[in-house]
Amino acid sequence: MPVERPHLIVESVGPRYDFSLRGGGGGTPSHPPVVANRTANASRVVRSVSGLVTAARRGDDPLIDPDRIPMTARAGTEWGISASVPGPRRNEVLSVVGFDRTARVNVALDPSSLEQFEAAAQRYRDFAPGKGRRRPHHFDFFEAQPTVEFTTVSDLWASKLPIPDMDDEAAWEVWLPPAAEPRLREVLETLGLRARRSVAFERMRVLALEAPRRELERVAKSAAIAQLRPASSLNSDLMAVPSGIQAAAVMAAARRIDAADDDAPAVCILDTGVMQNHPLLADSIRFADSVPGGDADDWHGHGTKMAGLALFDDLAGALQVRRGRITLPIGIESVTIDPAPGAVGVATLPAERLRQGVNLVEEENGDRLRTYCLAMNAPEETDDGGPSSLSCEIDTLASDVSGQRLFCVAAGNLDGALAHSDYQSLNEVTGMLTPSQAWNVLSVGACTDLVGVPATHRPLAPEGDLSPWSRTAVNWERRHRPPVKPDVVFEGGNQMVDRASSDVGHHPDLCLLTTAPDLNAPVTLTGQTSGATAAMAGLCARIQAEYPRLWPETVRALVVHGSDHTPAMIARANAAAARRGSQQQALLERFGFGRPDRAAVLENAEDALTMIMQGWLRPLRLNDDGKAAVLGQMRAHRLPWPEEVLEDLGQTEAELRITLSYFIEPNPAAVVRGDAEEYASHGFDFDVKRPDESEEQAIARLNDLRPARRPSSAAALPWMFGPRYRGRGGLKHDRLRTTAADLARMGGIIVFPRKGWWGDDVERIDQQARYSLVVTIRTPEEEIYTQIAAEIEAGIEV
Repeated sequence: MPVERPHLIVESVGPRYDFSLRGGGGGTPSHPPVVANRTANASRVVRSVSGLVTAARRGDDPLIDPDRIPMTARAGTEWGISASVPGPRRNEVLSVVGFDRTARVNVALDPSSLEQFEAAAQRYRDFAPGKGRRRPHHFDFFEAQPTVEFTTVSDLWASKLPIPDMDDEAAWEVWLPPAAEPRLREVLETLGLRARRSVAFERMRVLALEAPRRELERVAKSAAIAQLRPASSLNSDLMAVPSGIQAAAVMAAARRIDAADDDAPAVCILDTGVMQNHPLLADSIRFADSVPGGDADDWHGHGTKMAGLALFDDLAGALQVRRGRITLPIGIESVTIDPAPGAVGVATLPAERLRQGVNLVEEENGDRLRTYCLAMNAPEETDDGGPSSLSCEIDTLASDVSGQRLFCVAAGNLDGALAHSDYQSLNEVTGMLTPSQAWNVLSVGACTDLVGVPATHRPLAPEGDLSPWSRTAVNWERRHRPPVKPDVVFEGGNQMVDRASSDVGHHPDLCLLTTAPDLNAPVTLTGQTSGATAAMAGLCARIQAEYPRLWPETVRALVVHGSDHTPAMIARANAAAARRGSQQQALLERFGFGRPDRAAVLENAEDALTMIMQGWLRPLRLNDDGKAAVLGQMRAHRLPWPEEVLEDLGQTEAELRITLSYFIEPNPAAVVRGDAEEYASHGFDFDVKRPDESEEQAIARLNDLRPARRPSSAAALPWMFGPRYRGRGGLKHDRLRTTAADLARMGGIIVFPRKGWWGDDVERIDQQARYSLVVTIRTPEEEIYTQIAAEIEAGIEV
């Protein structure tokens, strides 16, 4: 059914200007000098490096190339270690692993570095602190009091999981620079080992390898490996709970279903397969296949459950109402990317299987609008917010704008054995799982409104709070510089507590009803973050059905834009902020930007007007002498602002919402090297023209290249999140409550760039990047949509 008050897609109008961010400035040393005897410290480091060079040249280990020596410098202080290693450009810093006292920098050392080490050590010894005096280059490297030795597996291990024992056969992910791959394969061939096919990123390769750690210790001498991680697998987190609904009701409902047209948008379930002859799904399945070695039919049951949640926004209602047609606006596609255990010929790395699955469905129909649903996680991969092979692969797939790909990804569930009455503490100490840290996805946590339980029990989670199953980003390692996650939360079910015994248990009314892979019991119950993710993917596909010309970035923006925090979420965030941090941070790392309202996501209420803009900007450009990258362009958007309507409302409270969404091109090599700020290719941010300033003054307040005749003195605005919290990553959202009269005098929104790794690649410096901007004006209890929609509809595509 078409929406009554659609969002308005507005042409991007407004000038572009070359941009230079106002403010900024230099930094200060990260810590004060701590070494009492710099002469002894420097001499010890130089002797260690000299010893490695001598041993390599002597040929003590035939696997060590004397021209590429595997060296690790391990931090000796709480300040960690600098990656600024003395030596020529032929030195290659392969990775920086760990933080603080566990930090180590792994280097492929050129033997000629010894002279530079000695010169740097002398400058370090001779430095005399004083006002205005800068520390010499490499000072912090020596000040870390590093232990310098040949690289071992433990130096390269970048996981919180225990390192495999020496003689245990283990599956490894081997991360390495592309140029080092021939050297690695040469060493593997010498040792009689074989790596599986690699996953290729822009500046990094990931290989799968099975071998005992004892053999990997020898491979580490290749000076080719940047990091080692456990080879990951996918985990579907199935809830085994009873069905409770008869097959007859399902067959009756199936006869009332009108499936969507063949070319309608679809949710592509990347999972364990789908039961293709299920009566509620069969007519809606547009494609079903498997990656090599698997089967399109559901071997596990999880994929069929996800398909039901994505296809039906209220399956329980459809089964209970015996009359009327059930018209579906979307279809289902399925690719098995997690085949049954023991399947032959299956790619080892989930990242490779994910790409295979995407290629399969897009080769079949590359024109169909779709939302990918990945309701599984890789528990062996990182849970601290750092990039993984799977998250990097998703970011890479989404960044290809020709693919028009939107991925909905689950935040991950608590271990079922850990779920108990102290679930709130567990929510906050268990980090969201891979690949939910990806920048270019919609990451979905779980909340719950399901609280109906018998009188002998109470619901475990209060209404509107986080689901007991959901993980959060509270415990993520901030030095990875992860994006704000989750993006949103959606219904994922609840549990109940026995008032007498305090035992925690399930109840059918606290779960989500969905399709089951059993024709004798064709519906079942599920939940958790996987269920929330599948339902969210269904909502995204419905947005695509209603607004087929929206980009994936825009669909993601609309979901966040239509979200709010419940009173229970705010209460929990306030309690957390009283212990540590701010309310804004507490909200975002637990609930993201809140729980989406289906109606608000799809259309306007009578008191709201939503405008959507999709545009392109150049984030970077060459400076005037053509030798370096500087920030590129900003844009001052001039919107069809309802100035007269807002002025007439005077002191009535009004709300402005702004969401900016864009996808980045990932650079996992930067994070491996310890430079997390360079993971993203570029960035965008927004600001607004304040009530008491002109457009010229607003632009000058941000842009050094566009000074105003009279600088702005307008006061800062009371945003809910503000520039500090509104979103690190490719999704930025904020809300402002003010008077309608003040809002009438705003009207201009400025989008401006931030630097990323594209600035180091001359071929990308002039590259355009796209973004989506969603703006809503809301005037509670005042009808606004019909008054102004007709006025601004001329020339606007709806």
